[in-house]
Amino acid sequence: MVSVYVSYAWKDEEQHRLVDRLGAACQARGIDFVRDTSHVGYGGSIREFMDRLAAAGHVVLVLSDTYFRSEYCMYELRGIYEHQNFRKRVHPIVLSGTRLHKPKDRITWIAHWIKEKKELEEELEALEDPKHTLELRKSLEDYADFHRLMDQLTSLLADMNTLTEDVHRDTDFAALLDRIAPVDDDFRRRIIDEVHHTLAHNAHLSKALQGRLHDSLAASVSDLAEALCAPPPDQAISTLLFPATLACLKSLDAQSSDFADAWTTAKSVLAWLTLLAVDARSVGVEQRQALAAGRLVFEIAVSTPLGVEIVSSRHREMAPQLRVAKSNVLGAGAIEQPRYESGWSEDAPLENLLLEIWSCVFPEESRTQLSISDRRKLQATLRVRREQATFHHYIAVPADQAKPLALSAFYQRLLAILPDLSLIFFHGDDEASALLVSDEYYFMALIHQFLTIPDLLAKKR
Repeated sequence: MVSVYVSYAWKDEEQHRLVDRLGAACQARGIDFVRDTSHVGYGGSIREFMDRLAAAGHVVLVLSDTYFRSEYCMYELRGIYEHQNFRKRVHPIVLSGTRLHKPKDRITWIAHWIKEKKELEEELEALEDPKHTLELRKSLEDYADFHRLMDQLTSLLADMNTLTEDVHRDTDFAALLDRIAPVDDDFRRRIIDEVHHTLAHNAHLSKALQGRLHDSLAASVSDLAEALCAPPPDQAISTLLFPATLACLKSLDAQSSDFADAWTTAKSVLAWLTLLAVDARSVGVEQRQALAAGRLVFEIAVSTPLGVEIVSSRHREMAPQLRVAKSNVLGAGAIEQPRYESGWSEDAPLENLLLEIWSCVFPEESRTQLSISDRRKLQATLRVRREQATFHHYIAVPADQAKPLALSAFYQRLLAILPDLSLIFFHGDDEASALLVSDEYYFMALIHQFLTIPDLLAKKR
């Protein structure tokens, strides 16, 4: 896990709030966030913490007038500089009102440390007995260093392209965190590894994919998984995986275990490839935290139930479990709401929805009504499946749904009974879609057609 330290003026309350927000964004991105309040215990050494910060691979600098006048902050900044690779290791946030870019604006901080040094010198000289002042004289040396380095350090920081404080807040520090840990790099590598591992267990499909890749590239491919994950996912599925799977299954006996194994492998590869369609940066920190926890109410900018399954699976870092439902493609854990007649009270729809959830979680056990024991069993199972990331159960609701059940009070009652159930409102937004595909409906139609390949082949035989 990548770690990032933060250097900021501790006494500034506004900076504390900004750092709190940054910490939440780091947590949502899977970055270890290290700050003084959580890593320096009672009686712990502040100086030791600052020395660790100075040597860290990544340090966020929250720059302000207060920062450049702070002895602690300047001690950290000097230490970071002395550990080399300054530009690569620091990630500045310049707070509003901090005048850093004009030379004359930076002179005030040089003057500050000249004054601090002079005042401390005068007070030391005024002592009747100047002995036993070693630590005070070390501070004097520090002030001299801050004066000496201020011009060079502030010039370096002024030369770094930064974003405003408001932009960082509005984007959940996306640009800053991308510089520390580029979005999806680790998870993309995991997808490639999963595809590689999956294909390694089925020679039939691997051979068909190799042939398809050879035909399209007119060259042999050394890493099949890398080649599959390189193009956009809709292109990889339509031009590579789909025709290769079709050719592979056509060559096998539909009643054989080879056919079943090849089809299982193809569906697994499809699931992992769909995750490459997610633009992780499009989901804010609040949604990421909710998705990671597998509960709460939040919105996703997608147009289809398939989009909900793919995006929520991506942020839970698990492969989507896809199924065909008439003309739609849903997640296996997606709970479809029963139709209700208008005028019903909330009690009957709530009980019917609970029954629908029960039948999704325990399809082998039918119920006409849930007892208190059944409800407790249902909630416990949802919790275990969420914690172990074995299954993701959720209700997907179009954000513009004009039904009484879209009212928040109804869902609050539901979540009071089943707090480990996700409730996801989704809405189409072409300008800020959570998917990196040009046409989400085409993407769903493509996957729908893929998932019905065995049925298509059966009709032709």
